[in-house]
Amino acid sequence: MAERIRVAKEKRRVKNDNFREENGYSWDIVFVFEVYKENDRLTAAQSKYSLKRLLRELADGGLQTRLFYSVQADEVYCKVRVPLHRLEKEADRVDMKLKLDPIKLKELCKEGRPGLWPPVTIPDECVETPYSPYDYIYAKYECGRPDVADLYQRYENGTVFRGVDRLKLIYGIIAAKKYEGGCNLDIYKLLQQKCMIGFFPLHDHVELRTLEEKWLQFFQFPWNQPVDDIKNYMGEKIGLYFLWLGHYTSWLIVAAVVGFFAWINVATEGNDPNAAVMPYFAAFMGFWSTLFLEFWKRKENLYAMKWGMEGFEEEEQPRPQFIGEKRPSPVTGKPYLYFPRNEEQQRLFQSSIVISGFICIVIGAVVAIFIIKLTLSQIKSLTLGEMQLGSTIAAILNAIQIQVMNMIYGDIAIKLNDYENHRTDTKYEDALISKTFVFQFVNSYASLFYIAFVKPFIPTLDPCIDSCMQELQTNLGTIFLTRLAIGNFTEVLVPYIQSYLKEREGTKGATAELSEVEKTFYQPEYHVMLGTFDDFAEMMIQFGYTTMFVAAFPLATVMSFVNNYIEIRVDAWKLCQVCRRAEPRSAEDIGTWHGILEIMSLFAVITNAALVAFTGTYTDDYRWVVRVWIFICFAGGIITINALIAIAVPDVPPEVDIQLKRQEYLVGKVLDNIQDEDEEGLTQGLSTKVDYTVLETDNDPL
Repeated sequence: MAERIRVAKEKRRVKNDNFREENGYSWDIVFVFEVYKENDRLTAAQSKYSLKRLLRELADGGLQTRLFYSVQADEVYCKVRVPLHRLEKEADRVDMKLKLDPIKLKELCKEGRPGLWPPVTIPDECVETPYSPYDYIYAKYECGRPDVADLYQRYENGTVFRGVDRLKLIYGIIAAKKYEGGCNLDIYKLLQQKCMIGFFPLHDHVELRTLEEKWLQFFQFPWNQPVDDIKNYMGEKIGLYFLWLGHYTSWLIVAAVVGFFAWINVATEGNDPNAAVMPYFAAFMGFWSTLFLEFWKRKENLYAMKWGMEGFEEEEQPRPQFIGEKRPSPVTGKPYLYFPRNEEQQRLFQSSIVISGFICIVIGAVVAIFIIKLTLSQIKSLTLGEMQLGSTIAAILNAIQIQVMNMIYGDIAIKLNDYENHRTDTKYEDALISKTFVFQFVNSYASLFYIAFVKPFIPTLDPCIDSCMQELQTNLGTIFLTRLAIGNFTEVLVPYIQSYLKEREGTKGATAELSEVEKTFYQPEYHVMLGTFDDFAEMMIQFGYTTMFVAAFPLATVMSFVNNYIEIRVDAWKLCQVCRRAEPRSAEDIGTWHGILEIMSLFAVITNAALVAFTGTYTDDYRWVVRVWIFICFAGGIITINALIAIAVPDVPPEVDIQLKRQEYLVGKVLDNIQDEDEEGLTQGLSTKVDYTVLETDNDPL
């Protein structure tokens, strides 16, 4: 790997690039345009947004371009870069937060600014926090301030902007309105209208090879991922996903070990999921899920501080796709886009009707599958040894139905979300998560709820095979394994095959070798929003299978750990070597996914308590009143203890709170020159002369 880094650096050295020598970087983004033939009929959008017009818009925004033909001369590639001074103006416009150099910040604080504020002395060592007062301090970038220009941390390219910062700023310039100095181009709409056929950021091969050397290792503990390097190359959003996945996988180690011993107990009792250890294991998983979430909150807040993302959502810029009426802001008076509240509510209501319709379709599909299972169970010849195959076939059909309905609804959910017109990317994604989760929850777990909590009470209509706990175990194991097989196939092989076929078709008859840019064009896209969205959604459903019915299938924890360990390796390989470079995005937290995890943890306690009290054979000798009380005490006790755990474990570690207060104080000094209140000066001149005279009467009117 070190040799690949050396080769990448050598290629840059031999290439005489004055722009790179002056600015520390070069081409960052590529547009791809189709070469039209004389007899091609163009749409109105294609005629309006011609290559010439788009080049003018980019130039007006301060972007430099370079054009070249593909090897078959049927496409034109347009590479884009931005001079450093233009990046500085854009960073100032959007108030981009950049990290301050701790050494220079400390030196300035020790010297102070004569006439503005005196020297500041903060002890380097403090028992309350392991961090230096000057570490992880971020401040908005201000152009044209020579007094603070040297304070911002400089990177290997010699500038204050990392590669991800440049890409964020370039995307911002392209999308910004004309009155903001931007190009006013909605790239994703232009792609949909076929005005261009490609748009993607370029890999930096030196940075990429360095990241691969640290990350693409088969044997690596999940907590040892280079998340800071991932964040620095792919943005905070993707970095946060891998931080969460590593945290989840690390915590699964404990659950997997306990689950494995619980499974051994089940196996020694004839593979009966009603083994005596299962209620205790179900209680353990209830506590585990709460501890996992509470410590994730702490880690999330810690990295939001370390990565300078604290408060990002309050400062987020509107989406280019957001549609509204241009009006003066009622707060600042500056132009902003207004969208009526009543229309927003109306669109949300219309979306909810469509979602409800799809949920009804899913319930109908689940009912149909169980009717098929009942029919197949009547066929005596449909057996393998002593095992009746009707239930297994139905479970496989159910797993396939889950995958197919998820894919169909995924496209519908995106269209509904686009229609709702959300202002920022964070709000857009939170809305997409909410509507997708409701559907996927019903789609993924409806059949399991039916087996666990409906079939035990209709034995004459739909009897369980052996026992309902055993049928639940079979179905859950089948669905789990089928999802893993289909998921890994669609995630790894399908994009690779599509990329291969696309490149072969696009270069048919070509004699020249493809350039690096052309090879990138034929790679599959890792969508900036839907990429991490799909990855998170997959993990959320897995989390439900791992926790919600664990009383019937303890091996789910082991299977989840193994899957996640491989998932980290596969996702790393996919992002580094299979897909184009992802568009970097900022993110403060995992958003609505956290609320979903809390809901599923609560459901896990309730469902496992119900499995123990009603579905299993543990309480068969008790009356129904006693079984209900067992359920209430089991679930209520765990929920109460979990609530106490949540109170005892603060979401924000004390050292994070201290560092954020230091940031507010130090940035106020070095950027805004805020003076400390002179307490001695405030107390001077307060005393008055004592009057000992006592008057005979008081005649002052009130």
